[in-house]
Amino acid sequence: MSITGLHDLFVYKLRQQYYVEQELVDALDEMSRNTGNDRLSQGFADHRDETRTQVQRLEDVFDALDVRPETEDAPVLDALEEERRTLERQIDDEDLLDMVYLNAGMMTERFEMTTYEGLSMLATELELSDDAQAPLESNYDEEKSAYRELNTLSTASEMKSLWDRLTPS
Repeated sequence: MSITGLHDLFVYKLRQQYYVEQELVDALDEMSRNTGNDRLSQGFADHRDETRTQVQRLEDVFDALDVRPETEDAPVLDALEEERRTLERQIDDEDLLDMVYLNAGMMTERFEMTTYEGLSMLATELELSDDAQAPLESNYDEEKSAYRELNTLSTASEMKSLWDRLTPS
């Protein structure tokens, strides 16, 4: 794809986010199954379901633009996922692995929030219709909410005992 203007850049970034959301459905499902913490597992499962809806919303944006939904590789997500997989192979302690998942989730949500902010900025500059902008805002709001939930979980009482166990005295 040749990028020659803001519209092309928007479509390119939209395709990257489409890739990201599709990949995260599987990653969230995997982390939900692998974590030993029930609250973290449920949070990942809930966000997996939200992410499926986010994929559909991105398809709505493509429709509003009359552009075929396609994916574009997102090296940032691929790097985050490779780091998570590398740590999974090196860690046997379930509690420590839960900390990896919590951090991976928070890093991914930050990345997604930034991406949606950029897409919204471009959509505003391009004066795209509400049919294109509203789904992006909805996805952004859910990413912010997911980040807040993970951040809250990092200080929750059941995680406090894990921190205490994992932190040297």
